Amino acid sequence: MAANAGYLDRANLLLNQGRPKEAGDWVRKVLEAEPENDYALSVLSRCYLNSKEFDKAIQVIKEAITIDPAEPHYYYLAAFGYYQKNDRETARKFLQQAIQLNPYGAEYFGLQAYLDLDENNFKEALKNADEGLSMDPENITCLNARSTALNKLKLTDDAIATMHNALAMDPDNEFTHVTMGWNFLEKGRHKDSAMHFREALRINPGYQNAKIGLKEALKSKIPPYRWLLRYGFWLRNKGKQFRWGFIIAIFIGVRIILAISKEAPGFEMIGMMVAVLYFLFVATSWIINPLANVFLLLHKEGKYALTASEKWNAFAFAGCVIAGAAVMGLMAFTADPEQSANYLVSGLILISLCIPMGHMNFPVRLKSNSFSQWIEIILIVAALGSVVCALTGAAAALAIAITFYLVLFVVYTWSKAF
Repeated sequence: MAANAGYLDRANLLLNQGRPKEAGDWVRKVLEAEPENDYALSVLSRCYLNSKEFDKAIQVIKEAITIDPAEPHYYYLAAFGYYQKNDRETARKFLQQAIQLNPYGAEYFGLQAYLDLDENNFKEALKNADEGLSMDPENITCLNARSTALNKLKLTDDAIATMHNALAMDPDNEFTHVTMGWNFLEKGRHKDSAMHFREALRINPGYQNAKIGLKEALKSKIPPYRWLLRYGFWLRNKGKQFRWGFIIAIFIGVRIILAISKEAPGFEMIGMMVAVLYFLFVATSWIINPLANVFLLLHKEGKYALTASEKWNAFAFAGCVIAGAAVMGLMAFTADPEQSANYLVSGLILISLCIPMGHMNFPVRLKSNSFSQWIEIILIVAALGSVVCALTGAAAALAIAITFYLVLFVVYTWSKAF
């Protein structure tokens, strides 16, 4: 028994050092001798959680709950596993059981606050975070949740003060640095956010959320990307139903203004300006992310932040633009109007292909793809078919191919929008 206790102590130490797989090996030694040891099962569940094997973590902690249904921490671990799987409804059920068994667990209210944040219930998140801090004023989870809630509620000064308190208590907490980084990024302070993401990665080089944050902060050096990112934060904070309604309302509003401008000659210029601005906004929103990936590919830090798929997105995006421009450049070497038109069409199609190529997942698979990925694959095939038809002068086939490509392209853009 004493040896098993020592094994579990070693496992906990390894977990704190960020070595969950080695910790799991020591826990299994205990479970071989004591398969009904519910505490050992909870430690093994934490190992799986730290390794992002959430299904295994949930399965193991449920075994511990079966053995000891009165231990609140086990329900919290189950709730955390479901939270990581984005199953908020089930996470809340387990969390409520944990709180019923122990209404003084600050960490439980911290997770409750994060569930509220994910559902844009910012006031409720602040309430739960404050409830947890009333029990443990130094609880890092509650402090981070409180800061994020205050930031979302536009109480920026209070949010920053809360984060400074958290950092004063634990200056080497990567989670706190990442929270502060995202809060600064949402406010458009990309330099401050990058500093905190770098610090988080210094503390924990493998912290994925910090890598994503640093990548966004570096991309925000490009003004259009920074503006669209803040627009994205604003839209996300409004909730899913608002996002749907807002995008549709903007589209309908532009159509109405264009229709009115056609009927009223004095408003033609206004209609034209609205149409141009709308087109620029949509076009920028589509190309800015892959274009920013090209920028990061050339950046001394950014190239390490990009995933393998994003690097391929950058190469593919640049390749399509260069290929399209090169094909259109052939127009200068022909006097035949029909051939010149075919070069123009081919070039435009290749350039338009930079959008799906800049967003799709690499490497390309022929199974287990999302709906969007399948459309992107079909778009590539349709685009190349259209280019072949244009360059070979197959006029009838070209008309069909281009029509199919354009219809599919519209479906793709709307599917990605939602």
